[in-house]
Amino acid sequence: MTPLAALSIVCVIFLIVLLFGHPLSFTLGGLAVIFAATLWGNVAALNLFMRTATSLCSNIVYVAVPLFIFMGTILERSGAAEDLFGSMYIVFGKMRGGIAIATVVMCTLLAAASGIIGASLTLMTLLALPSMKNCNYDLDLATGTIMASGCLGTILPPSIILVIYGAMAQISIGKLFAGGIGPGLLLSGLYLAYIIIRVVFYPDSAPAITSEEAAKYSQSQKLLMVAKSVLPTLILIVLVLGSIMFGAATPTEAAALGCVGAAFIAIGKRRFTWNMIKQCCYLTMKTNAMIMWIILTASMFTAVFLGLGGGELINELVNNLQINRWLVLIFILFLLLVMGMLIDCYGVLLIGIPIFGPIVTGLGFDPIWFAVMFAVMIQASYLTPPMAYAAFYVKGVAKETGHELPIGQLYRASFIFLGLQIIALVIMSIFPGIVTWLPNQVY
Repeated sequence: MTPLAALSIVCVIFLIVLLFGHPLSFTLGGLAVIFAATLWGNVAALNLFMRTATSLCSNIVYVAVPLFIFMGTILERSGAAEDLFGSMYIVFGKMRGGIAIATVVMCTLLAAASGIIGASLTLMTLLALPSMKNCNYDLDLATGTIMASGCLGTILPPSIILVIYGAMAQISIGKLFAGGIGPGLLLSGLYLAYIIIRVVFYPDSAPAITSEEAAKYSQSQKLLMVAKSVLPTLILIVLVLGSIMFGAATPTEAAALGCVGAAFIAIGKRRFTWNMIKQCCYLTMKTNAMIMWIILTASMFTAVFLGLGGGELINELVNNLQINRWLVLIFILFLLLVMGMLIDCYGVLLIGIPIFGPIVTGLGFDPIWFAVMFAVMIQASYLTPPMAYAAFYVKGVAKETGHELPIGQLYRASFIFLGLQIIALVIMSIFPGIVTWLPNQVY
């Protein structure tokens, strides 16, 4: 059987099984075993999976994943996020669009402190959505802001996406973290600019909080609230990212340091209890197990795909196109977006990196720059129907709080912010220094 025929069978069966709704890890792992034993035609190829598992378990970089998750869960359970939103609400709420602005600012800080997307989306749906609905915000603006801002953790360090990318592509995680700061702030700035422009043209879409509520605190009280809520988070961010970028610690050591810093924040909030630690450990183990299973099974599936000649076939296809390299890049980014609409972001990472990484590097693009562009596409996939994970997060959490949100409305709310992400990609392409300047300066 030719590689083209074998790979066509692999892709068709994979899509059919995936559309039946089976868990991604079992789909990838099960099909990898079946394809290795049949299409590859050699049962001995199954030994490759043992080596894949051994390599995964012995890679120390992956230790950073559960540590960053644990740090994020402690920060979430410590009450620091609620205090942070409370201070942002009072400071920005007195202006039109203020709660939406506070949401973007808070999500940016949360992303830089924990990097866990689910936690940011859940918290902001619980905290910001009721406040915006009470102020009669336009629902598309409210939900779109929460969904887009809550996904900033895919790009801003300590992004778990970037940790896994660095481990898979053998790229310095410190350089990836440095490269993610500029684009993350760029996206955050674009969201803020959109909110401000929208409020200028449609003032009633984002009213301010009542004057009585705004006057509840004096100026000194507001400053104290901001200092008490923002400073601990900023110190944690500097502790983690600074130790990596200045060479004082590896990403794994910095993640452990972040856990200690988050624990001190919880102690300061008087939330550091045995029950909280037990819940954080449970959530960390559950999330880490899910991620590691997907990494293992996606690695198995990718090994079979490459073993059947998939890498050579795609490389040959690209080389024979004889078109501008930017058109090839656009096509690859589009494929990543489509993949993200169908499978989990970790599956996209593990399948996309070995296939597209060598092609992009061969075309002469900077690997750090492409890694961040890859992360932006993963963030975009969180907002892209039909499998817009951010929409399902917000819908599920909102339902638990008594706010029923139609999925169609959430889809509609995501389109404007998808457009802003495309604008960010264009800006990063025209000015690649947004990504590459800081890594070059630090390293």
